[in-house]
Amino acid sequence: MKKIFSTAIALLFLFKIGEAQILNPVKWSFESKKINETEYDLIATAKLDKGWFIYSQFLNGDGPVPTALTFKPTPQYQLIGKAAEVSDHKKSGFDKIFEMNITKFSDEVKFVQRVKVTGSTDIKGSVEWQTCDDEKCLPPNSQDFNYKIVVGASASGGAAAPIPTNTPSPTQTTPSVLPTQTGTSTTATTSNQVPTNGGLVANSGGIQNPVKWTFESKKKSETEYDLVFKANLDKDWHIYSQFLKGDVPIPTSFKFEKNDNIELVGKLKEESTKRRQHKEPVFDNMEVIDFSETATFTQSIKIKDITKPINGSLEFQACNNEMCLPPNEIKFFYDIAKGTAGEIADNTIASTTQTTNTSGILTEPSQFQFDKTNETVDCTTEGVKADDTQSSLWWIFALGFGGGLLALLTPCVFPMIPLTVSFFTKGSKDRATGIRNALIYSLSIIVLYVSMGLLITTIFGSDALNRLSTNPWVNIAFGVLFLVFAVSFFGYFEITLPSSWTNKADEASNRGGLIGIFFMAFTLALVSFSCTGPIIGTLLVQTATSTGFSAGPAIGMLGFATALALPFGLFALFPAWLQSLPKSGSWMDDVKVTLGFIEVALAFKFLSNADLIKGWKYLPYEAFLAIWIVCALGLALYHAGILKFKYGGKKKFSIPRGAVVALSLAFAAYLGLGFRYNATTETFQTPEMGSGILPPAGYSYIYPQKCPLNLSCFHDLNEGIAEARKQNKPILLDFTGWNCANCRKMEENVWNKPGVMELIRDKYILVSLYTDDKKELHAPYAPYTSKFDGKLKDTEGEMWTDLEATFFNKNSQPFYVLVSAKEPILKVLNAPTAYTPEVEKYKAFLECGLR
Repeated sequence: MKKIFSTAIALLFLFKIGEAQILNPVKWSFESKKINETEYDLIATAKLDKGWFIYSQFLNGDGPVPTALTFKPTPQYQLIGKAAEVSDHKKSGFDKIFEMNITKFSDEVKFVQRVKVTGSTDIKGSVEWQTCDDEKCLPPNSQDFNYKIVVGASASGGAAAPIPTNTPSPTQTTPSVLPTQTGTSTTATTSNQVPTNGGLVANSGGIQNPVKWTFESKKKSETEYDLVFKANLDKDWHIYSQFLKGDVPIPTSFKFEKNDNIELVGKLKEESTKRRQHKEPVFDNMEVIDFSETATFTQSIKIKDITKPINGSLEFQACNNEMCLPPNEIKFFYDIAKGTAGEIADNTIASTTQTTNTSGILTEPSQFQFDKTNETVDCTTEGVKADDTQSSLWWIFALGFGGGLLALLTPCVFPMIPLTVSFFTKGSKDRATGIRNALIYSLSIIVLYVSMGLLITTIFGSDALNRLSTNPWVNIAFGVLFLVFAVSFFGYFEITLPSSWTNKADEASNRGGLIGIFFMAFTLALVSFSCTGPIIGTLLVQTATSTGFSAGPAIGMLGFATALALPFGLFALFPAWLQSLPKSGSWMDDVKVTLGFIEVALAFKFLSNADLIKGWKYLPYEAFLAIWIVCALGLALYHAGILKFKYGGKKKFSIPRGAVVALSLAFAAYLGLGFRYNATTETFQTPEMGSGILPPAGYSYIYPQKCPLNLSCFHDLNEGIAEARKQNKPILLDFTGWNCANCRKMEENVWNKPGVMELIRDKYILVSLYTDDKKELHAPYAPYTSKFDGKLKDTEGEMWTDLEATFFNKNSQPFYVLVSAKEPILKVLNAPTAYTPEVEKYKAFLECGLR
């Protein structure tokens, strides 16, 4: 069974949600330490951003990915034991998200592997890890390293460094680099991009891109040309001369593909508006030459046939006073005859390639193209209700108020109303004092129950309350608890508090004054708990797990207490109303049994939640619907006198009893409509009132569906594009995950809302791409090396993650992009969005794309 191991596998950006920055919360450094002539410690140090942590090597189960050091074996060394873990910020214990015991590290942790060497050698390998914070987990990542062990060197034992991976631009949106032609000279502009593996450096502006290259050819004679490479550097950044010694920093270098058509004339010349030769402390005071502002490199050539292109590559490293980016490589071309030059943009395919692809199937993410002209268009604030939160809180209050009214009708509370009111009105020296005491009594009831709600919120906190609804074991516990409440309401036992509590409260109520009145209210709360307890428990669970508001339990209890206290104050003000109250009797037992059936129905709702989360299918749509129908029929049979519990007795016909029977049968019949077959969705038709309560109709044994909410969807972008063009509809591109908790929240709490559901179903083609899908790539796809991070991608999840990162510089889920597929280049319709729990805002996002 899967663990919920990422409240979002994949992920949020570096500083703020919604900004185009990929998270990189772990920075690795590597060093070696000499122990003796043959033994060395290889140290890998992870420094983590605040709030993030990685995991120990020694984990069991299928929870988070443990940190793992892998070394490439060679005869020159052998490992001694396992890597040690050294950290002052180690935390071990049971993790609620992963439901297992784990060990994790924050701030900084060192992994130390001792080795025995036979001589100087390079020890290469990689470290793999997963990083999480309290809200999300990023996909597993890896970093290659190389320890250079020099026997006989100083105590440090030699150098060690991460091995960067060069990568071209992830965000090209045009088929090729378009040159600007002027006579016989041509220029084209391109940019270096930085890989995400190992050397990713980001700031509030996104991935660092401090160097822009232009390419130009200048005619010297009929057979001689100058190829000019010009680097324009951002402020405070520099690149290095060709003429450096040593391994670091990386000198700027140029390579030309073997070509008998050209001959290099002399050495490549270099000049800069700001040249500096100095000792660089970062590189052990090595003598370096660097260039800032602009740097121009010129290579003279002789060419035989100008119609044949000239291809090659340049490599460089950019640094500033604080950091160095990984080395980067750019492939270039010069076409002297056509007067064009520029970068060979590997990460996109040209329009000519599109037209020659007769199948229309694109086999890896780099072949897709996106026009992101409208990416900044954001109209999601249109139509958002300013008082949405306020309206929801009023609804919670109303829910609590209804629960309080039900509690008033129970045999533990109803008989207390006339007795208590009479005590205050007749036992006081005058009517004004009686009214005052009754109002204080009512206020005390409100204070008691609201305090209970505030206590629940304080103990658990808003985040924990929100997570309750997605934890299967919590849902199972609530389901069992509600079944216990139901059995109690059916009269087989009573839930009571210790009698000593009641006795002490009753003694305190005899003190008189305000304290005495308060403890009278407290006594009422205690003695009525056998009736009100299940109602209070139901209310607290519902407001804690279903509303999304940290103040939900307190607001709900305010509504409950207000309804419970209101009669005591009103009847004290208007004592004549007491004559109109119905007499106590067996009808109050009927109220408890009715509540018992409701508790059974709610219990199976919570058990169904757990079943959906785990995917067990013990409670599929059909079984859940049948159980609720049985509850409705059981309620009707009880009030008809056919079904009997402990309370039993012959039921006399009355209009209220007949109304309950009729309503219960009508509700059972209405639920029965849920077994209708919907030809459009090819599954059951969920009754409208059951939307969001019943399991998804596609969660079925008989008519299973693969998409949420019975929506038609695709899990392959090629298939989605074909369908979008066929139906002439835009695409809702849904980057999601099987283990993404926030994705499920969006589907279950936002997509199912009126207005949103219709837009997705009727106006869009839904393409859900699961970024954590472990299925191996199959035709038309095949394993490939990403042009974004240079890594091998051989699963569907890795491919869709690569697509999201390549074109949207994003690696978090859920992530939603609205695109038009009318043209070969997919057109982004408006600003993409991520986790958006506000229903009206998400609806506005969908409508914005249509506009």
